[in-house]
Amino acid sequence: MKTPAKKPGFVSSLNRLQRSILPAHPCAGGRSEFFRPYLFVGYNPAIAASPAPALLTIIGRLLIRGVLVTLTALLLVLLMLLMANALVQLLGEVAGGEISLRLMGVYFGAKLVKLVGFLVPPAFFFSILWVLGRMYRNSEMVALQAAGVGLGRLYRPFVLLALPLALGVGAITLHYYPAAKAHAARVAEQERASLEIGGLRPGGFTEFDEGRYMVFVGGADAKGETLSDLFVRYRLEGRSGVLTAGRAGIEQGPDGRFLVLENGWRYAGVPGTEGFSIGHYARYGIRLPEPKVTAGGTDTDTLPLAALLALDTHKTRTELQWRLAAPLSVFALMLVSVPLARSLPRQGVYGRLVLAVVFYAVYMNLLRLAQTWMKKGVTPEWLGLWWVPALAVATAALLVWFDSLPTATRLRRLRERLR
Repeated sequence: MKTPAKKPGFVSSLNRLQRSILPAHPCAGGRSEFFRPYLFVGYNPAIAASPAPALLTIIGRLLIRGVLVTLTALLLVLLMLLMANALVQLLGEVAGGEISLRLMGVYFGAKLVKLVGFLVPPAFFFSILWVLGRMYRNSEMVALQAAGVGLGRLYRPFVLLALPLALGVGAITLHYYPAAKAHAARVAEQERASLEIGGLRPGGFTEFDEGRYMVFVGGADAKGETLSDLFVRYRLEGRSGVLTAGRAGIEQGPDGRFLVLENGWRYAGVPGTEGFSIGHYARYGIRLPEPKVTAGGTDTDTLPLAALLALDTHKTRTELQWRLAAPLSVFALMLVSVPLARSLPRQGVYGRLVLAVVFYAVYMNLLRLAQTWMKKGVTPEWLGLWWVPALAVATAALLVWFDSLPTATRLRRLRERLR
C-alpha cells in the first residue's frame, strides 16, 4: 500500500520560492533596513547567503511588463482625448479661414510632440501606482515581502525603466519640441501673406466669416499671386447672393486684407422672386479674416539647445531648467509612487490613489510657480526649479521612513503610551 506523498509545508515552500526567483541581497545580512527583507517565521538565513541576483529577476521583469502595458494604454487614451480636442479646435480655425490645412498639420504635429513629452512623467507615475496597488490588493506584495523582496529590489526595475523614459522625455523637451515649435512659427510666417493663409485653396471650397462667405477657387498662377474662376456664395443681413469673377487677388488695406474680385457679376436674391437683381462690377472686395499664429511661442522656447547654452542669460537659464524639469520629474515621481502605492489588503482598492492625484496636482502647480518665480527674480538662480523635484524626493524618503518597520513599531508604542 502506497503511502500518500506528504505535502510540502509553508516554510519549505517559502524557502523554495526564495531560492528559485529572488535570492536575498548581499546587504540582507547587514544592518541596512533599506535592503533587508522583513523577518518572518520560517525565514532561512542560509538562503540569504546565496549569490547576488541578476540585474533583472523574474519579479523585476513582471513589474516592468505590467508597468509598460499600463503606461502604453494610459498614454494612448490620454493622447486620443487631448489630440481629438486639439484637432476640433484646429479644424474650426481652418473652417474660419484663420489657418490653412498645411499649417493645421504642422500645429497638430507640434502639439503631439509636446503632449508625448509632458505626459510620460505622470503616466509613468500612475502606472506604477496602478500595478503596485493591484498587487497590494491581491496580497501579492505580502507574499513577495515574505519571500525576501525588500524595498531596494522593488525600486530596481522601476529605476531601470525610468532611465530610457527620462532620456526620451529629455530628447523631446530639449530638442524635438522646440524644433517643432520653431518650424511651426516659420511656416506661419511664410503663409501669413500667402494666398492659402485665408483658406483660399485652388480647386476647393472655403468657408469663413462664420459661414457668411463660401468661396470656390478654380485655379491660381504659378507664383500664387492671382486667382482665377472664382465663385462666391454670401449671406448678409438675411439676404443671400452669388458672385462670379474671372480673376481675383489679395490686397492689403488699412483695415486688413481683402479678396478683390475683378470684372465679374453679382446675383442678389432668389431667382423668380421680387428683389432679385443682376449687376456687373469692376472690383468687389471681401475682407479676409486675420491669420492666427498659435504655435510660435516666445523667443526662448523655440531656441535649440546649443543656442540656449551659448546665450547664458536669465531667460535662457530659466527656459533650460524648465526643459530639464520633465526628465527629472520621471525620477522624482517614480520615487514617490512606490511608497504611495503601499496599502493593507483591507485598506481600499488602490490604497493611496486619491492622495497620489492630490500630490501630482500640487507638484505640477509648484513647478509652474517655481518657473514664474524664477522668471520674475523672486527666487535666486541657484535655487531655480530644482527645489520642486528635490522636495518630491524628500517626500519619498519621508514616506519610506514612515512606512518602515522600526518607525511603525515606535509609533505603535507611542500610541500605547498615550492611551
